[in-house]
Amino acid sequence: MLLKKIVVAEDDDSIAHLVNMALGDAGFLCLRARDGVEAMNLVRVHAPDLLVLDVMMPRLSGHDVAKKIKGDAILSRTPILMLTALSAVDDKLQGFESGADDYLVKPFDLRELSARVNALIRTSRRERDRNSTTNLPGAAALEDAVAALLKEKRDSAIVHFDLVGFGAYADEVGYSQAETLVVALGQLVLELSRARGAEFVGHLGGVDFIVVMPNADAEPLASLIVSAFQERRADWPSKVDLAMKGAVVSAVDAASDDELSTRLQATMRAAKQREGSTYVVWGPGIAT
Repeated sequence: MLLKKIVVAEDDDSIAHLVNMALGDAGFLCLRARDGVEAMNLVRVHAPDLLVLDVMMPRLSGHDVAKKIKGDAILSRTPILMLTALSAVDDKLQGFESGADDYLVKPFDLRELSARVNALIRTSRRERDRNSTTNLPGAAALEDAVAALLKEKRDSAIVHFDLVGFGAYADEVGYSQAETLVVALGQLVLELSRARGAEFVGHLGGVDFIVVMPNADAEPLASLIVSAFQERRADWPSKVDLAMKGAVVSAVDAASDDELSTRLQATMRAAKQREGSTYVVWGPGIAT
């Protein structure tokens, strides 16, 4: 797994060293900037997970850096933690108005710095990874969920849903109507999965949805969602033969997330090869 990158914009060597030591020990890769211009360049080049930003710096102040970053369509997603000796309420207000996502006053506790950094990165990653159409978590969140269930050896399964024929449907009805179907499908998967104790519901893109849930409930859920879509098929009239497909793979005996992914892809291929709307459970007869 790649280290999370943090740009530390601080002209005071002793403070920069202290921050680098604390965050480096916590597993972050820290990139040092000694002034505001260098901070902007590092953010542009490295797209860091976080910017720790002093206010009083040479060439370009922290406030100006924050304004430039938050005013950039690409860079604006970079969370900013202002780390400064300016402690008055007006100073804090100015920092937030400039674009800071959090504000920490010097001198500071290293434990609090680490906690705030982790919280900002966690929140930013969660929001970045959400699918813009359905607002459901995406691939990165799924990786975390799968890693957790493998580590804890939970009796869980992964269920993959896909809608066969969607490309042709979108060509027939247009983007706007097709997007309406994706939103409705996401809501259908979310509501039925949550009601049956799903641990995770995500949207990988297009019409690919993933559910992580207790093993015993995975097959009934797959059958339910496939049937529920067919019952609502008339809500999206077209000449295209849309068919919901489901693949169920137990995570109990999987040695790694790569093995799970391979099994899931093979099971979904098997489901798509069958006529009509159905779901397939991983088994010895499914070739990888």
